[in-house]
Amino acid sequence: MSLAKLQNTTIMSTELTHARLKHLATKIGVTEDIVSRLALGVSIREGPVNSDWTPKKREGESLQEVASGKSLRGKTLFKDELPLWMMLLSKVEGKMDSIDDARNRFILHWERGIELISITSDEGDWIHLISNLYPS
Repeated sequence: MSLAKLQNTTIMSTELTHARLKHLATKIGVTEDIVSRLALGVSIREGPVNSDWTPKKREGESLQEVASGKSLRGKTLFKDELPLWMMLLSKVEGKMDSIDDARNRFILHWERGIELISITSDEGDWIHLISNLYPS
């Protein structure tokens, strides 16, 4: 598996994930790539994700409309830490047969993590949001 290919790839989210990502980045006051890395960690912590998982809009969820999904370069998402992210991903997902398989798993975890964070974010300000991501 060539990590360089994954580092140079671009991943794309659904429109729903993009809208949530914009909302969270504004609420927390950080860039979308920082929220994206947080989301990856939150989802990977939850364990494996089904290959047919898709984000679902919650009843009453009000988001700014976006025209497309979020496009994010591997270099932007992973920075210089791709080997670490691959180890974390393979620990919960097991052996992956190709870079495309790893790429698809990262997309699923990214979107699931954004959904998990967006559910938590309804409970208060960003400090409350972050503290609730890791319950004691």
